[in-house]
Amino acid sequence: MTSLFLRMFPGLVSGAALVCLSLVAGAQPTGLLYDPEPPADSAYVRVVHASRGEAVDILVDGRSRISKLGSGQASDYMVLTAGKHTIEASSTGKSIAHVSTTLDVIRGRAMTVAFTTLKADAAPVIFEDKANSNKLKALLAVYHLDAKSGLLDVVTADGSTKVFSGLAYGASASLLVNPISIDLMATAAGDKVPRGRVSLVMAQGGTYSVILLSGDGGKLVAQALQNKIERYTGK
Repeated sequence: MTSLFLRMFPGLVSGAALVCLSLVAGAQPTGLLYDPEPPADSAYVRVVHASRGEAVDILVDGRSRISKLGSGQASDYMVLTAGKHTIEASSTGKSIAHVSTTLDVIRGRAMTVAFTTLKADAAPVIFEDKANSNKLKALLAVYHLDAKSGLLDVVTADGSTKVFSGLAYGASASLLVNPISIDLMATAAGDKVPRGRVSLVMAQGGTYSVILLSGDGGKLVAQALQNKIERYTGK
C-alpha cells in the first residue's frame, strides 16, 4: 500500500531508486543526496497550538521534538512508529504549564492534535486527517477551533461559493478542489459578513489546511498552510 508520505508528496522516486542513490551518495564526502523514506509502519502526527499565550515545546514520549511552537501555529507532521505515544505541550516562557495526551496511532494514518488550553486536566481536540489520493486535485481541509464562534461557513471571498457550511466547534471537513489560487473567508453560518480571511495558492497533489482559531479580544483568526512532513533522517 502506498504510504501516506508518498501520497502527500507525489513524484518522489521509488524506494529502490533511493537505495541506489544512497549507495552512490555514500561515497561522496558531502553526504546523502536524499533522506531515507519513513518506514512502512510509520504514522504521522502534527500539533496545533490553539491556546493564547506563550510558545510551547512539544515532546513525544518524553523526548523533545518541536521547539517554541507559537500560539496559533501548526507544526509539520512528525513521523512516529505506529502504536501508543504520549504527546506533551509545555510552555517555554515565564509561566509553568503543560498538557499531555496519549494517542494510539495507526500505520499510514495522519492525525492533528490541537491543544486549546495548557491546563493539565484539559483534553485536546483530535482529528484524523485525510491524504490526497488524486494527483490532479488539491485536498483542502478546515478545522474549527474557536469555541465561542458557533457554527461557521467557509466561502469564497466574493461570497458566491460556499466551500464548507455549518461547521461546529471541534469538527473538521475536507474535499478535493481544483489546484488554484483563491481567497476565502470564514463567516457565521448563513451570514456573508467576513470574520476571518485567508489566501491559498494550491498545487496539484498538495494538501492544505485552514485553521479557525480564537484570537485576541475574542476575534476569529483564520490561518492557512500547506501540510508538510518533517524532515526524516532515520535517527
